[in-house]
Amino acid sequence: MLLIQRVDSSRRAQLAIGSLTQTVKHLEGAPFSADPAFNPDDPYIAKRELARTVTREIRADEATLSRGLSRASQPRGDASVLGAARASLADARPAVMRVYKLATQPGGFAAAGVTKAALAQNELVQHLGGVVSALKQLDRADSASAQQARRQAEAGTAIALLLLLVVFGYFYFRSVRLARENEELLGLSREEASTDVLTGLGNRRALTNELVEALSRAQASQGHELLVAIFDLDGFKQYNDTFGHAAGDALLARLGTRLSVAVKRSGTTYRMGGDEFCVLAACATDSAESLLDRALAALSDRGEGWEISCSLGAVWIPSEATNSSEALQIADARMYANKASRSSTGRQITDVLLQVLNEQDHGMNTHGDHVADLSCDLGRMLHQSDQEVQRIRLAATLHDIGKTAIPKSVLNKPGPLDEQDWEFMHRHTLIGERIVLAAPALASTAPLIRSSHERLDGKGYPDGLAGDEIPLGSRIIAVCDAFDAITSDRAYRRADTVDAALEELERCGGAQFDPEVVGALRKVVVSKKLAAAIT
Repeated sequence: MLLIQRVDSSRRAQLAIGSLTQTVKHLEGAPFSADPAFNPDDPYIAKRELARTVTREIRADEATLSRGLSRASQPRGDASVLGAARASLADARPAVMRVYKLATQPGGFAAAGVTKAALAQNELVQHLGGVVSALKQLDRADSASAQQARRQAEAGTAIALLLLLVVFGYFYFRSVRLARENEELLGLSREEASTDVLTGLGNRRALTNELVEALSRAQASQGHELLVAIFDLDGFKQYNDTFGHAAGDALLARLGTRLSVAVKRSGTTYRMGGDEFCVLAACATDSAESLLDRALAALSDRGEGWEISCSLGAVWIPSEATNSSEALQIADARMYANKASRSSTGRQITDVLLQVLNEQDHGMNTHGDHVADLSCDLGRMLHQSDQEVQRIRLAATLHDIGKTAIPKSVLNKPGPLDEQDWEFMHRHTLIGERIVLAAPALASTAPLIRSSHERLDGKGYPDGLAGDEIPLGSRIIAVCDAFDAITSDRAYRRADTVDAALEELERCGGAQFDPEVVGALRKVVVSKKLAAAIT
């Protein structure tokens, strides 16, 4: 717009110069208008009135030229051109007046003579020629400025259009990219809303949505069955508590990947939360068993001191369930029934091991029951979860199972044990660990049994653990084992009193036993004494 305004300004300046040129021509002819010989057909204008009119025209033309020259030269600041034009205009004034006098004398130019009139006219034209020359110079400058401004305006317009095109293209492609990014973000948000972050499998929401769609397809196609199987990990909580949440998360991610690989050809996998997984598969009934076996194998793992297995519940749709919620409820109920049966199996294995222990030494079995009951009370006193209390109780019950491999001559020796005897005794926790690891239902107790004879000062066996390195369950079993041993008759000494046992445990607190566990034992013993006194 500024460049276009410059073009318009230059064009207006050119028009102004043209108007001034016309004024110069008018000034040249004004004195001649006063000669009656040039106005023979104007009977209405008297000679005196004509002279006055011409005089006003001459003065008006001079004033117009003076103002026009000032305006024309102001934007340029060209003082030399203005000075030359003003000088020419000043020189022209006497010539104008001489011609005017010749024209207005009696008889006009005719009376003055041809020579005198020609000289006066040439003088007038010569002096006004300087003004005309200055006006031409200004006109050329205005013309050049107008052309330059026009070229700049054309270039500026092209650049402006190009910039507008670039800006439009930028915003257009930016809007396209934003739309694509928004679609991608929307897709990611939808994927995140239906994906388990830890394992990358579908979550419960994805399972519910896909189960509804699959159920609709199954009902539409007669005879088409879908298998829904829910898996719940056994032993995961103990693994998580033993090795920490980071290790537990890594284990879940690894098992989820293995499950996905195991059933990818015939089913879709989901993590429903916690340690629960699910498989939705379109398969024939005769191939379902093989699919479930692969899934169970994928969700099982073991290592030193731990083992992970899983309980299973499955349902067929639409033959056994007509909607998604019903299908999940049936599968969930069957899974918990399977878990209960597995727990029953663990109890049976425990009973078998205890019977073996009892056959070797009846007192050892009784000692295990006492330690288990007291450990259970201490676990609750120390605010352990019900599941952890049961784990500690089971480990306390079986903490001496490794002694079944120790010779009776060592176990029942009436006097102090020698170095070789202690070498046998120090093996019993490792033997006990190996025995319970052979039964998956008891595997969670293995770390507690292994560390049940560690000392707080690191001088225990078999690993020389110290302080918090020893599992709390093992520290509880160690205190309860020592307390029952002190208060029970042995082949080499008679039982001591409860108070004496507590004093001995407190004396060894901080070195052999955990002082906090010993303090909890005193509270349990005191509360039992009070209960016995009340009854």
